Amino acid sequence: MQLGVGVSEDLPLVVQQRIAAHVEGAGFTSLWTNEASGRDALLLCQAWAAATTDLRVGVGVAPIWTRSPAQLAMASATLQEASGGRFLLGLGVSHGATMGPWHGAEVVKPLTASRELLTILAQLEAGEQSEVAGEGLSSRRFRLAVSPLPPPTPRYLAAMGPRMLALAGSHADGALLNWAGPEEVARAGTLVRDGARDAGRDPSQVEVATYVRLAVAEDRDAARAALATQIGRYGALPAYAAHLERQGFGPALDRARDAHRSGADGIGLAEALGEETLDALGWAATPGDDATPLLRRYAEAGLDHLIARVVVVGDDPVASIDAVVRALDPHTG
Repeated sequence: MQLGVGVSEDLPLVVQQRIAAHVEGAGFTSLWTNEASGRDALLLCQAWAAATTDLRVGVGVAPIWTRSPAQLAMASATLQEASGGRFLLGLGVSHGATMGPWHGAEVVKPLTASRELLTILAQLEAGEQSEVAGEGLSSRRFRLAVSPLPPPTPRYLAAMGPRMLALAGSHADGALLNWAGPEEVARAGTLVRDGARDAGRDPSQVEVATYVRLAVAEDRDAARAALATQIGRYGALPAYAAHLERQGFGPALDRARDAHRSGADGIGLAEALGEETLDALGWAATPGDDATPLLRRYAEAGLDHLIARVVVVGDDPVASIDAVVRALDPHTG
């Protein structure tokens, strides 16, 4: 199982580059960032690549609505060329609540649009002319004017539901999961590989990756509170609430909502969610704790790539990133 690190902190680029060098030096396979309202994720990947030699750099995820398919293909090809083939592109449908107000983008038929985008990108990166007049996303008569063409960019599709997981298997190079315990990883992996098999692809060639939230601090209660706060924030979003409820965490989310309405802080949310939920969905630890059992559970579930998504504890994101890297350092060799 490969190990990566995920950061979403909007830190200055010079700091981000030092983080990338640190992550590479510790032996991790990859470094990922998301795209929201801070620094441009693709430009950040370029900055990471410039500061490293072998580290794979990824965005997980870029919304499929905010760049045209042709523009995304141009950016991906440029990043592959600049990084020597180390760029990883995660794509996701995001949320209509932000895509409309922030970008003026209309979220239309997410599953269909995802399939259309993956098809267009495959055409363009193969040197072909795009020929997709889609219901959600389209590109016709466009060809990449990049010579020589770099290797195709590995594309990961953010997926939670069965149809999106199957699409990752049939059309992408990997599925990127989120808030998935080991049991969910095993279930999702089966759907991804079945989707690949049904499409006539080799299931072993489609990677299953997931973000796992890690909060590491000297104060274990503070780490638990930070992790619980993250679970609560995502659990407030309808798509993630349904995703967590499918995994059996509905009662825990109900308790957390009641605690939030009562004015509970992060420690109160952690108590409401309970140890079982916190342990299933992440890792709240101190620097001396052993991550081996956590990693073993995911490896046994069939996970190919675990991305340790840093949960910031306190007000120093760099210290939190360093704590997570150090906690996993012995396991990255």
